[in-house]
Amino acid sequence: THLWERECTLQRRHQKLVELAPSPNLSEPVRDGLVQAALTMARAQQFSSLGTFEFLVRDAQAGGDPFYFIECNPRLQVEHTVTEAVTGVDLVTTQLRLAAGETLQDVGLDPALPVRPRGQAIQVRVNMESAAPDGQILPSGGRLTVFDPPGGPGVRVDTFGYAGYETVAGYDALLAKVIVWSPGGYQGALAKAGRALAEFRIEGVETNVGFLRRLLSHPDVRANRIHTCRVALNCEMRNPTKSTAVLCP
Repeated sequence: THLWERECTLQRRHQKLVELAPSPNLSEPVRDGLVQAALTMARAQQFSSLGTFEFLVRDAQAGGDPFYFIECNPRLQVEHTVTEAVTGVDLVTTQLRLAAGETLQDVGLDPALPVRPRGQAIQVRVNMESAAPDGQILPSGGRLTVFDPPGGPGVRVDTFGYAGYETVAGYDALLAKVIVWSPGGYQGALAKAGRALAEFRIEGVETNVGFLRRLLSHPDVRANRIHTCRVALNCEMRNPTKSTAVLCP
């Protein structure tokens, strides 16, 4: 069975910054095609756990094949949170229960009745970093003197940070994931994500919170005119869009 798709088009230098579920860009025929292609590959490989199949989706005006397969990741991904937000399925728990021998029916995922997504979820990645005048991104670090993440209905923050934490240079610069869910569709989720970032107080290390706020308020992002060739705010918006189908075979 499957848990529909995510979109990861907003990237910078091949690193994901913003993830969405469901994708606001897909037509129903393309969405169904992605899901069926992923299920076909999973069945052919006798896939037996949770995984993500990645595709590049062509602009509908360009003609040709609507999408192209990239790879399969037989694991959770950083952006699994947006799938959880719109489906209500705890992917970590589900994965462990399947590995322990339970069936899809045992975990509430009947293949004959796929879970339908509701609302719109957005995740943004808060990184410890600074931007040089030429746009080069440099990792930052130090001691978190203030760390006050946002909260409230429809807001989730996954992080290891706390006031007094000393960062470790040997690890990835990702500090927190801010995930929001809104029943108001794409625009509602964008607004909620912007408010959550505005409430996020971090002192002691430089982060990309300001950059993310500008990105989410950019006219092209707000109008959903994004693809993988457009460049704005030093953010590579790569064309075509990138979608993933999340499976629980």
